[in-house]
Amino acid sequence: MIAGEEREESRRSESLNSQLERGRRRVWPQVSSYGLLLVLSIIWGLAFVAIRGVVMELSPINLTLLRWFIASIGFLVIFPFIGKPKVKFERKDLPRLLTIALLTVPSYHLSLNFAETTVSSGVAGLLMSLHPVFIAVLSAYLLREKIGGKLVLAVCLGIAGVIVLSLPNLDWGSNGSITGPLEVLLASLSFAVFSVLSKPLVHKYGSAPVTIWSSLAGTVMLLPLFSLGFVSEVAELSLTGWFAILYLSLLSTVVAYLLFYTLVSRGAVSKLSIQLYLIPVVSVVGGVLLLQEALSVYTIAGGAILLFSISLATMNRK
Repeated sequence: MIAGEEREESRRSESLNSQLERGRRRVWPQVSSYGLLLVLSIIWGLAFVAIRGVVMELSPINLTLLRWFIASIGFLVIFPFIGKPKVKFERKDLPRLLTIALLTVPSYHLSLNFAETTVSSGVAGLLMSLHPVFIAVLSAYLLREKIGGKLVLAVCLGIAGVIVLSLPNLDWGSNGSITGPLEVLLASLSFAVFSVLSKPLVHKYGSAPVTIWSSLAGTVMLLPLFSLGFVSEVAELSLTGWFAILYLSLLSTVVAYLLFYTLVSRGAVSKLSIQLYLIPVVSVVGGVLLLQEALSVYTIAGGAILLFSISLATMNRK
């Protein structure tokens, strides 16, 4: 009788230990995924701060060139390890790939770098966060997805948020200009179009190969912008400027993409929406702490409206 009770107790203990082990196996990947997501959000959020800091030493064009020259070297180094496509590349996909390359490197980065010569890193991060709204609209238009009332409201709120954030730049008497915010919106739109157009290729070849191919092709597209002024500016770049460039090239581009692919491989894509809210917050806080940028009532109000707009746009697509 006693032996039977002991065996039953032993089975219960083994069952409990098995349940705890299964629980740890389920929880740990989620915890590590959110940890990587937090790191990724901080890296990309501080990229706006790094751009704002180094654009004071390099022209927007030369900043783009130097960043992508270094990033391309990094991509070439990791290509043998993660660059193998699922299937052999087909020539018919070349026009789409080149379009993606144009949008992801020259269009996106030149627009953003020019914008941050006049727009603070915090405002740039907030305006860039509008891209999910653009993606939702483009998906509805290109993929024939139904446009719901939430998406319409999200677009209206997004426009309102942009106007509020842009109000300080409309002080024409102080050489204010709407150009900077519009350039950020162009960068955000480029990112949105790139995201929609790249889906078929990513599904067919894999996200890592498509990103590396488009990055290298986009860097080649920048070569006509090279001039002797690039050499002179780079030669005079300060130590802080070099730190910002290496951060943007290696950490914010190469390493950040590797983190992103790790999350994708774990099936954590559905959780990436939290990144849409963390990045602009990091860019605002980083700009205030590292660059002593002013935190105006326009930034707070416009940012809150934009983040609410993003929440509506992303909920509409779930």
